[in-house]
Amino acid sequence: MKPAWQSTTSTHAERHAYALIDLVGLDVLQKMQDRFAALGQVSVCISNVEGHLLTKPTWGSRFSEMIGTSPGGRAELNGFLRVLAHPSPPNLPLVCLHGMTLYATPIRHQDRPLAVIVVGTRAPVWPPEKQIRDIAATYQLDADDLVRATEELDANIGGTPEAAHRFADGLADTIATLYGQAARIQRQLTDLRTVHELADMLSSTFDLQEILNVTVNRVVKVLPVKACGIRLLDERTGELVIKAVCNLSEEYLRKGPVMLRDNPIDAAAFAGETVYIADAPNDPRLRYPDNARREGLVSGLCAPMAHRGKTVGVLRVYTGEPYEFPESEQDLLRSIASQAAAAIITHRLYQEQAEAERVQRQMQAAGEIQRRMLPPHSPRHPHLAFGHMYAPTLQVGGDFYDFIELPSGTLGVAIADVVGKGVPAALLMASLRAALRSAAYAGDDLATVMAKVNRHLHRDTLSSEFATLLYGTFAAGTTTFTYCNAGHTPPLLLSGEEFRELRAGGLVIGLQPETKYDFGSVTMQSGDVLVLATDGVTEAINYQGEQYGRSRSMASIQRHRSLAAQPLAHEILWDVRRFAGLAEQSDDITVVVIKAL
Repeated sequence: MKPAWQSTTSTHAERHAYALIDLVGLDVLQKMQDRFAALGQVSVCISNVEGHLLTKPTWGSRFSEMIGTSPGGRAELNGFLRVLAHPSPPNLPLVCLHGMTLYATPIRHQDRPLAVIVVGTRAPVWPPEKQIRDIAATYQLDADDLVRATEELDANIGGTPEAAHRFADGLADTIATLYGQAARIQRQLTDLRTVHELADMLSSTFDLQEILNVTVNRVVKVLPVKACGIRLLDERTGELVIKAVCNLSEEYLRKGPVMLRDNPIDAAAFAGETVYIADAPNDPRLRYPDNARREGLVSGLCAPMAHRGKTVGVLRVYTGEPYEFPESEQDLLRSIASQAAAAIITHRLYQEQAEAERVQRQMQAAGEIQRRMLPPHSPRHPHLAFGHMYAPTLQVGGDFYDFIELPSGTLGVAIADVVGKGVPAALLMASLRAALRSAAYAGDDLATVMAKVNRHLHRDTLSSEFATLLYGTFAAGTTTFTYCNAGHTPPLLLSGEEFRELRAGGLVIGLQPETKYDFGSVTMQSGDVLVLATDGVTEAINYQGEQYGRSRSMASIQRHRSLAAQPLAHEILWDVRRFAGLAEQSDDITVVVIKAL
């Protein structure tokens, strides 16, 4: 099985195969070499794997230094270094520089040669003076200087060659350990940079496809893999849909659906595991092994694309040959998958926010349109004053009230509550308002108006859609209110100290097309107060779960009856709000006050 540093991509090779001097540094190597040479009084140098010097040689004696630094000595030493750097150097002792025996020990990390430590030792007996002068001539040195170099006391003695060799082996191990620690740190920094750069790239776009494409291409660039693919979960169908690939053929992509429930590898990834695939074509967990074989996929990893407990898909990588992913590469893949998941979730939230803002703008526009359907001001009447308050729970609602001034001088007053809330209720309310106004302007009597509105709503709505409606009229110049209550909360008439409920009418609007409606009438005297309201008033709930109810409504009307019509309507609404406090309400509130002058 190929070790990790023998990558199929140059980028990955660079990620794992750092040069020795990149991580340990020449200055550190030189210091370690100098101290070793001083302890053993031996000559030491470090070469790269091609036999070229990395460090400046440290000489064990002045005699060795004079020969080794001469032009001929340098050339001789360089030639021997190339021999010693060979993967299979000769076993025989190598002697150079007139009596220096060379010993080479490799510096290795994970079976990869990084450099070679070369140690040179000399015998403890100096040659005769005549021979020394001949050596000086050979290397073009001053003979007297070279002779004096041999007279230095014990200049070439520093322990046995065997001890020096053992020390060299230990030094090689120490340097290799330093390199390994630095390589791990460097890989971690590289991985952090990779994740950081990916995060920057992903955060720079809200294009989901670009996010996915950047991710798969980045993975293939930084990991020793042949191909990469992203599948995202379709939560409606349970299918893992291919969304982005790098180096996978169209034929492979068309191999068939991948359902989460049928794939143990993907299911394990969704459970939080990073799943290793040793041999894809022969793995019984794979649904399409033949396709993997034709594609040339062998080993792989499947990592969850998860962020803050939410898994959105899987990130798969494959190699073209058997490969075991080290923990560092698994960690990197998980980090990339997590970053991509965060970007995908952020993109989806952005889309949802944009859609919510679009709907919000439409709701605001709908609310403005609906409010324009409500009377902009109270009608004028010689003997009556009017007040009104409208408080929807949403921007649009199903409550409405209306004042319809007819050509005959008759004034129509309506209040209604459509089933439901929000846009559906608002649309139904608009339809009801149009039908009511059309029937009222036709000049029909009250019973005919209600029958027409009922048939219209029944024709245009579902069986579950209906409305409560109270509609009544004041003949021109009178205070007699003729009304029909179609299932609405009965209005309260306060006359003197007595309350009266206006209940005459019939079934709610829109349920049965042939419903017959009755009507009633009341004549208001000076000081009387008639309050029409939707059930949002009586059904308002406080934090204790109590409803506002009819008795509190009556007490509010009684308490504020001396006020003018509009302030009276305002105080009734605020009594309800003071009762409910901050408790969330589920229904719209509409109040219409008619006060006899």
